[in-house]
Amino acid sequence: MKYWMIFLLLGGMAFGLKAQNAARSIADGNEAYRNNEFEKAATLYRKSLEQQSLFSFQARYNLANTLYKSGDFSGAREMYSSLLSDSPNNETQSRLYHNIGNTLMLEKNYEQAAAAYANALKLNPSDEDSRYNLSYALKMLKQQQQQQQQQNKDQNKDQNKDQNKDQDKQDPNKDKQDRNKNQDQQDGNDKQQNNKNQGKNELSPEQTEKMLKALQNKEKQTLREVHSGKKNGTPAGSNVKDW
Repeated sequence: MKYWMIFLLLGGMAFGLKAQNAARSIADGNEAYRNNEFEKAATLYRKSLEQQSLFSFQARYNLANTLYKSGDFSGAREMYSSLLSDSPNNETQSRLYHNIGNTLMLEKNYEQAAAAYANALKLNPSDEDSRYNLSYALKMLKQQQQQQQQQNKDQNKDQNKDQNKDQDKQDPNKDKQDRNKNQDQQDGNDKQQNNKNQGKNELSPEQTEKMLKALQNKEKQTLREVHSGKKNGTPAGSNVKDW
């Protein structure tokens, strides 16, 4: 019995030492992070994770923030996503979705960014950062869809011009009615192609417009300045939400 008690005591001391080392590494990592020494911070957070302590969630979260600051948006997003299932509460999970949205915005993936900010708001409806960013992401998504539609339209026009030139060369006396018929058929194909392109996205232009109008109506009642450094046309809270 005495030997068993000694073993438990030694085991507890070892566990406590690991926890202390893990906490110290996180503290040192946080200091490096504040000094913009992101490579050093990442090394310290990984060192903390090696201890397999109760601080692993915090170390992983801070490491994800460090990857974000370093420009590794894909790596940061992957780690944020892995933390969602381990999140201790809705507020933390909301912060994770917000940060995921930030990584997507920087990659101009506005559709998925809007979905991430929407998830953040569902978990924390009072988060004005995510509300503002959702509005901005929807506006950018709408512009992106309009630009894509215009590009498709211009491309189809160029193709039609080339086809008409070829037809004129082959048969200069061909009746214009045949060309008009071909044009009508091409227009129909263009509409079908645009519908297919829209179907590839989770949000159609009509859905985007509807969400944007609803959000703008909400903003008239609740939207406020969320950061002193916020500028028009720029997502608020572009920095990650820290632990």
